[in-house]
This record gives sequence, structure tokens and C-alpha cells, in this order.
Amino acid sequence: MFPEISGSTLQYLANVNRNQQAINQTSSQISSGTRVQQASDDPGAVAEILQLETNIGQNTQIQTNLSNALDEVNGADSALQTAISVLQNAQTLASQGANSTTSATERTSLAEEVAGLQTELIAASQTQINGVYIFSGDQPNGPAYQADPAAPEGVDQLITAPSTRTITDTSGTSIAVALTAQQIFDPRNADNTPATGNAFAAINDLLTSLQNNDQAGIVNAANELSAANNYVNSQLVFYGDAEDRINDATSLAQKFQTQQQADLSQLKDTDEASAAVALNQEQVQQQASISVESSLLQMKNIFYYLA
Repeated sequence: MFPEISGSTLQYLANVNRNQQAINQTSSQISSGTRVQQASDDPGAVAEILQLETNIGQNTQIQTNLSNALDEVNGADSALQTAISVLQNAQTLASQGANSTTSATERTSLAEEVAGLQTELIAASQTQINGVYIFSGDQPNGPAYQADPAAPEGVDQLITAPSTRTITDTSGTSIAVALTAQQIFDPRNADNTPATGNAFAAINDLLTSLQNNDQAGIVNAANELSAANNYVNSQLVFYGDAEDRINDATSLAQKFQTQQQADLSQLKDTDEASAAVALNQEQVQQQASISVESSLLQMKNIFYYLA
């Protein structure tokens, strides 16, 4: 039979076991740098830790969305700058073509240059960022316009979807980030005729007038191009405002995340100085317990032999 273990010995072993668990836990906190590794480490802090981690995850996603939106806005701004440059170059060619001394042959040559500019303008309306046609509104998988020399404005409209897409900041406020190609390059009157500022119509009218050696038409097209240039320039205001709002929202989200990370660290991370002190105390306590028990065992042996 095994000898019976006394109650005091069982209590001693339980104390040693609890002390060893405390040493192991504190050592783990120091080595990992994390104070709360499981719910039992600090039940009262668990709910707040989980909420902070959720908030940080949401904030990170918002910043990713804002970054992607900023790429699109910058891409749109660049496309509009290209379109403005195209329209200005077309105005220069229109001035040359409108001169009464310009021959039909020279106007044909100018028409070839304008055709190249028209291609650039259509390409600007087909701008893609990260595989998305940013001027195609709510149907961003394809271009809104394509070239069609037989069409009145030199293009076919493939998509008529509006742009309702927005990006949300940390406060839940929505930021509009996109216009459609029709809004920028092809504004229309109520009767669907090209409105003042229609870039597609202006450059195609210039091309047609040059090809037809139509001086009066060229002069009229030059005026259309001037209006189109002003109109497209005005659309830059939308993207400038969107860029400012996205940058402000990103800055605020970063500040929130810095504070959230600090709050989470305070709740979850190990205070290394305090943990080192606690570990030393636990180790001293354990050593003291072992020493006391050892002394008691030695005394028992002496009394046993004296008996």
C-alpha cells in the first residue's frame, strides 16, 4: 500500500502548483509581450479588448477603401488634365484652320492631327484604375464610349448608368468620388442635343469642318472647343474637393487608429517592469515554500530516529 499523504502536504503541493502556474503565466507575459492571452487572464478586460480589435479592423478597412478611392480620384484628375490639353491643342489647330490663307490640302493635314486628338479624348473617357472604368458610373466593367466616325459626335455611348458610388469615412459620412463620362465629356440638353461644353461634339465638329474645307464651320468649332475647355476645367473642382475630403478622412482615421492601438496596448500588452518584479516575487515565494517544507521534513526525520 502507498503511504497516506497528510492534509498539510496536499495543501503544500497545491500552493506550490498555484505558484508555479503564476510563474509560468508571468514568464509567458514577459516573453510574448502580451498580458492578456486568453479570457481567464483578465475577464473584466475581454469585452473592451474585443471591441477595440473590432474598431481597429473596421478602421483599417476604411483606410484601405479611402486609399483605393484616392487612386481613382487622382486617376480621374489626370485624365481630365489630359482632356484639357487635347482641347487646347485642338483650339490651336482650329486657329490655323480658320485662317483664310489656309489651303484645303493644309486643312486635310490638320484634320489628321485632330483625328489623333479625338482618339486621345475618347481614350481619356475610357480611363481605367485597378481594372475599373472610372467614368462608367455604376457599370464600371466596360467603357462608357467608343469611337464611331459615322455618329454625329464621333462616338457611341455604350453605358448610360449614373454614378452613385460613394466612400464612407470613420464618422459614416459619404463622400462622392466619381462622375460619369457623359457628365464630363458629353453634357446634353433636355432634347438630347449636345449642350454647350460638349467636348466630343466640339472636336468632331472641328474634324468634319477641316475635312470639308469649311472655314465658317472651323470658326464655329473653335468657339465650341473654347466652351468645352472651360466646361471640362470646371469638372476638376469636383475631383479637387473629393481629393481634399479623402485626405482629411484618411488623416482622421489614422489618428483614431493610433489612439485605438494605444488603448488596446494599455489593456493587452505586458508592463515589463511590473511583470519582472512580480516574477521575482513569485520565484522567491516558491523557493521559500520549498525551503520551509524541506526543513519540516528534516525535523520529522530527527524526531523519528530519537523515538
